[in-house]
Amino acid sequence: MSRQRRPAGERGSGRDVAITAYAAEMRAEAAAVRRVSRRFSQALAEDAATAGAPRDADTLRRLRSETVTGIGRVVYSSNAVFVLEMEGPDPNRPDEPLRSIYKPARGERPLWDFPAQTLHMREAAAYVVSAALDDGVVPPTTLRDGPHGPGSVQLFVHGPDDSTPPHDVLEEQLRSVAALDVLINNADRKRAHLLLGDNGHIHGIDNALSFLPYPRQRTVLIELGGQPLPEPVARRVHDLAADESRRSALRGSLGRILDRDEVTAFEERLEMLAATPVYPSLDPWDGRPFEWW
Repeated sequence: MSRQRRPAGERGSGRDVAITAYAAEMRAEAAAVRRVSRRFSQALAEDAATAGAPRDADTLRRLRSETVTGIGRVVYSSNAVFVLEMEGPDPNRPDEPLRSIYKPARGERPLWDFPAQTLHMREAAAYVVSAALDDGVVPPTTLRDGPHGPGSVQLFVHGPDDSTPPHDVLEEQLRSVAALDVLINNADRKRAHLLLGDNGHIHGIDNALSFLPYPRQRTVLIELGGQPLPEPVARRVHDLAADESRRSALRGSLGRILDRDEVTAFEERLEMLAATPVYPSLDPWDGRPFEWW
């Protein structure tokens, strides 16, 4: 029995379509990476302290420019993370060298819902918002061309001493973290991303999975859903939303490192939280991050 040959135009048509679609996807991703690279270069052309809190100005400049004297790998991280030692003293511990957490773009694991090689930019953007609120949640963070290329650098957080702040103080700080997470749309607030520093202050770290232009918040602080923001926290949010000068500066800073739709979505969240200062009620399953330890 003879086989019927398909017309030449039909042979491999499904495979050809798949290859064409894949090639188009690769071109789009390459264009997106080039766009991020241009933004990174533009950010480095500006003073590192421009978008930071005034008290962090010197630290931000040093994080970006000090000579690296040592580097070590942070194990058990989903992306490539390093500790850098730099020349000069730590701003909080003068007897120790300046250290930072360095996250190079080239070490970022691809994610289906976040544009390629943008996580380091989001780390910096989270600090920019925290600085605008003046909440002290995110340690000083900026961008730097480091030993493994472009990435984010964040001031190393030293562990606590023997004393522990009172429960009510810690709870107030956690509520401040939770408000920031609403604004930046943090999709990955795990317990391991909350560090108690040697000054008794809770720091929110690992803020890269943030700023998507659609709802994606996931947080270990999910039980706060439906509760009002504490008055000091609500006031900080309201004051930022109502001050067009500060908002304009913040908009400009974020616009240099995030996509336009991400900045627009952030401003919408800011306005909504200022108008209704209540933590959002999240889905009990999807609103909680997966934690491995």
